[in-house]
Amino acid sequence: MTTPTSGYGVGVPKFGFKLDVPDPPAKVMAAMVDFSERRPEIWPNLTARLYRVHELDARTADVTEGTALPGVDIWERVTYEWTDSVVRTVITDGRIFEPGGTTEFRVEPHGAGSRISFDYHRRSKTVLGRCLGAMMQITGGAPIKHSWRQVYGKPS
Repeated sequence: MTTPTSGYGVGVPKFGFKLDVPDPPAKVMAAMVDFSERRPEIWPNLTARLYRVHELDARTADVTEGTALPGVDIWERVTYEWTDSVVRTVITDGRIFEPGGTTEFRVEPHGAGSRISFDYHRRSKTVLGRCLGAMMQITGGAPIKHSWRQVYGKPS
């Protein structure tokens, strides 16, 4: 089940949704905050050559990650902070979005699995960013949901 929410603004991709997954909250959180060399294997939308951990502590991480598309690498440097049920990100640098953009993932038990609530708020700094942001708003974050469905629900 997904429940979209969205807000529109010039250059401001902002939306949210809820997604139910079959995995328990601990497994969902473990994948979200796995900053090992396996991260690009866990998250198929990440390109290994664009992934770098700058700093990793017990509840924070400073990483660069991104996706290589034909003709362009889309990357961002992000600070992650997390608790047992919430992961918050803040962009510190990137190719298509301004620093200060945020995401927040909240994970809670739901039936035999989990419900992920997701909020996305970023300010585009390029035409490509505005196009991708508009697509994310129009589709209610479909590429993100697709990525999560590839990760969650797989056998361990």
